[in-house]
Amino acid sequence: MIISGTSKLINTLRRISLSLGSLLFSVTLFTLLFGLFLRSQGLFRAEPLLFILRFTMIFALPVWCLYLPFVAALKDAEERRIWTILFSGILIGPVSLGLWGLILWLRGGDPHKIWLGDPLFGVLGGIAAAMIYALIVGSSATSLYVIALRVLHRRSATARS
Repeated sequence: MIISGTSKLINTLRRISLSLGSLLFSVTLFTLLFGLFLRSQGLFRAEPLLFILRFTMIFALPVWCLYLPFVAALKDAEERRIWTILFSGILIGPVSLGLWGLILWLRGGDPHKIWLGDPLFGVLGGIAAAMIYALIVGSSATSLYVIALRVLHRRSATARS
């Protein structure tokens, strides 16, 4: 069966939009759960949630752009490709933040403030905490992407037969 270039482009754009949708859903879920964790008053306020959402997207969107070559190259999540998709998607965020912290440290920054954050802000700041947050967002986004990719692949395989 010959697949045209337009069909390949449509499939690639479908995988990219699926990956972006998984990222947006994962960031929204992380924002809501992290907002519940930080909420000290019983009242619902949107300002902290919007701040968390904006801050998370500032870091998650460029990392998603780094992950795009994997999305474009790996067409389905069958056999061993599933492990490549999972490990690269889960680890690309923490590794890129770790490299960013290393570059900041090599440029002469205070290592304590870079890795652990400002003492006035508490344990929620710094690159070490951001790496944990990136691991959470990356693992949930990649897991959602792999599940959706497998469902779409199986659905298209049953439609062909």
